[in-house]
Amino acid sequence: MLVELSAVLAAVAFVFLVFYLIQTLKSLKLSLDQITLTMGQMKDEVTQISSEVQDVILNTNEMAIDVRAKLAKLNHLFSSVNDVGQVVHELTSSMKQSATGFIDAVKQTRLPKDTPSLSRRWQTILQGAAVSVEMWKKFKSKKTPHMGSMK
Repeated sequence: MLVELSAVLAAVAFVFLVFYLIQTLKSLKLSLDQITLTMGQMKDEVTQISSEVQDVILNTNEMAIDVRAKLAKLNHLFSSVNDVGQVVHELTSSMKQSATGFIDAVKQTRLPKDTPSLSRRWQTILQGAAVSVEMWKKFKSKKTPHMGSMK
């Protein structure tokens, strides 16, 4: 009788064990079904995202090409601006040298005190005109080669 009671108890314990095992397996099956569904949705979303990323990369490449082309065009403009800057620098240097020469010439020309002031004025004006003509010639000589190279 003890053996029969033990067999019944073992059978009941086995039934409870199988019942809880079935419940656990059902729960596991539901979790796996949810994971499968989620993975399928993620696959669709990843496909959409990768398509959008490819579009963004393509647009970025096109913009980079466009920017490079525009920068190449601007290089010529900056080169021209540099040339103009050099010409202006040379012109101002020439003007400065001529003005310095004019001032030195006026300072060096000292008329005797007994010379009437009207003739002193005319002499100063003539010297100024001579220096102006010299400045104009220097300006023209520096301007002519640069203009010829720009044509």
